[in-house]
Amino acid sequence: MAARVVVLDAMGVLYRHGNVVSGVLIPYLRDQGCTVGEPEIRQVYRACTLGELSTEEFWAALGVGQSASDAEYCGRHQLTDGTVDTLRSLREAGVTVLVLTNDAGPWSAHLRRRFGLEPYVDHWFVSSEIGARKPSAAAYEAVLAHPGISGSTALVDDRPTNLAAAHAAGFRPVLFHSEDTAANTVAGLGVASARSMPELLDVLTHTSAV
Repeated sequence: MAARVVVLDAMGVLYRHGNVVSGVLIPYLRDQGCTVGEPEIRQVYRACTLGELSTEEFWAALGVGQSASDAEYCGRHQLTDGTVDTLRSLREAGVTVLVLTNDAGPWSAHLRRRFGLEPYVDHWFVSSEIGARKPSAAAYEAVLAHPGISGSTALVDDRPTNLAAAHAAGFRPVLFHSEDTAANTVAGLGVASARSMPELLDVLTHTSAV
């Protein structure tokens, strides 16, 4: 089998929660005693995941700098069932795996080490490190500069809004359904899709999605 490349999202694909702010971050902040409103939390989160704030500055800006920690927060994330097996199978099939994620560098690094994903992913494009978040065109342009990317490269995401932007940038979009998919629909976006990791593996290895 010829070498190919697949680009995967992290939140909502590799990890269970697509809407990580509502599903993981805000509950953690409330447990730390944070009383900041959700709009401000999202604003500060966006700045952190664009690299404008360190994670230490992020916690401090939300009033929990003395109690919150990267490790404790990352400990609340959950891996999607079947992720490691799917990544291993892709590797064994000769597929090069890249990840494009809206996240802060330290959190992304902690999660991939915690779940043992590093051996299966060739490169992690993290928004705080590339200075761009999906669905910004600049995020996809950063990946397009990677060797081996072509018009046949599949990009998997749980948000149709991100997939529409990926398609415009030249990727072949594949939808992975999460709890956040329905909140980010795009009318008329017809793409291959999967609802589980075994289904995704089948889409990526037995159809023209790769």
